[in-house]
Amino acid sequence: MSDAELRRGQRRARMPAGQAPEPHLDRRLAARLLLVSAGFVLSCSTSKLTPGAAGPTALRSAPALVSSVRPPVHERGISWRYEVNVEAGRELAVEATFEGNDGALHAPDEVARFVRKVEVAGGSGWASVAEAGGSWPAPCKAGCRVRYRFALGEAADAAQEPETALAAGDVLIAPASTWLLHPEASTDDSQLELHVEPGPHGHFLTAFHAAPDGHANTYRAATSALDDAGFAAFGGLQVAEVPAGDTTVLLGVAPHKLGLTEAQAKAWVAASAGAVANYYRGHLPARRTLLLLTQGSGRNTHGETLSGGGPAIVVRASELVNANTTSTDWVVTHELFHANFPDVGPQHAWLSEGLATYLEPIARARVGLVSEPTYWRDLIDGLPQGLPAAGDQGLEHTRTWGRTYWGGALFCLMADVTLRERTGNRYSLDDVLLAIGKTGATDETSWNIQQVLDVGDRATNTRVLHELYEALAQKPGTVDLSGLFGRLGVRARGGTVVFDDSAPLAKIRRSITAVTTD
Repeated sequence: MSDAELRRGQRRARMPAGQAPEPHLDRRLAARLLLVSAGFVLSCSTSKLTPGAAGPTALRSAPALVSSVRPPVHERGISWRYEVNVEAGRELAVEATFEGNDGALHAPDEVARFVRKVEVAGGSGWASVAEAGGSWPAPCKAGCRVRYRFALGEAADAAQEPETALAAGDVLIAPASTWLLHPEASTDDSQLELHVEPGPHGHFLTAFHAAPDGHANTYRAATSALDDAGFAAFGGLQVAEVPAGDTTVLLGVAPHKLGLTEAQAKAWVAASAGAVANYYRGHLPARRTLLLLTQGSGRNTHGETLSGGGPAIVVRASELVNANTTSTDWVVTHELFHANFPDVGPQHAWLSEGLATYLEPIARARVGLVSEPTYWRDLIDGLPQGLPAAGDQGLEHTRTWGRTYWGGALFCLMADVTLRERTGNRYSLDDVLLAIGKTGATDETSWNIQQVLDVGDRATNTRVLHELYEALAQKPGTVDLSGLFGRLGVRARGGTVVFDDSAPLAKIRRSITAVTTD
């Protein structure tokens, strides 16, 4: 498997306490795609956002020409150009120009059979090119023009996985890497330009940047981002812009069999995005994020994120989702935390997964979507799954499901409590995330683990992150959870918890989930 395919295969997951991971999860942990499975059986608060909070505008059907979800990028050299026409709503006719390539065009192995009629311009006509081992020879290293057809509808029907292709009624969802043949990307700052004509009754959404010349349905991205490209969608989408602090989530809803009205779908996303924006003090690092909502299957809601060229999320709603259950569904919030944190790579998935697992309920508690007892009860139930077992080699070197998600969350809880305790509640994990957010880094940005530790410790004037990294990530360090909960004044009682406000760290416990209104 190539590095690009490996990156495209990652799933980040958080499961409710006691829920077994999916059988394919370990195979998927090695790359960059996010999967979240939400159990609706969790007992969560159904309280709403604080009265008077700004609500979303009405969801609307989008015109055929929809603006990109990212601000324009600086003009740079365009090495690859694509013209895409959607035909009969299910097939793409693509014509591409490459200034130079490695002598072959490539597609992911799982979709190569859906590439049809590849031709290269030569002389006064077009010459057919036959597939050879998953690629198409294109002897035009000095530049060439290529055209082909891609059976996206067939690919979606066969795969039914958004990281490859997914159909939801007449809406087709797939990352651009699925349907854009391309050479190996260069290592310089070369760009690709994509123009899509979605058809008279169709719409197209992508996370790529809008072309700076302002041409409709024309987008830019780095050629190196194509293998990790964020999701795109074609078809009968209902589109709305959802405010999230001073940023925007571009929402595309596939209404086919969705158990929500348009207004209910937008309200769900607005509440979730508002919780994340509130956590970031109204300023998300990802200035615009594309979120595609479809009806899924089963009792769990699933979310996935890809960020090449711009953060893009697909959420597939549970069969149980309705207007009453969206307030207890945390998947959108979890996904948005991933979209707004730098990509630290598969080796450090415990950090990105742990942060999203730990921060999601905190953000929702602070806007009244989760009660304080529910928050702490879920930690009591879930964190033991993150403790090291026999043979553990630390979070960096032990990539089991429990250690990745709940072990990462335990690291974050220890960082939060330790920072608050050591600084008299002056600093917390909030300050770490806010400092990283101020750099503008998102899941589209690659960081190494030392950058995260350095920025976080500078922001808090401590060495807490480095110390915990050595103790819990580089070594099989453990935590006395019973003692920690005792000091915080948290004790399980039946399905809930009771609090001891005379406990040494009771003030810290209260401050972690304290409701905020700004």
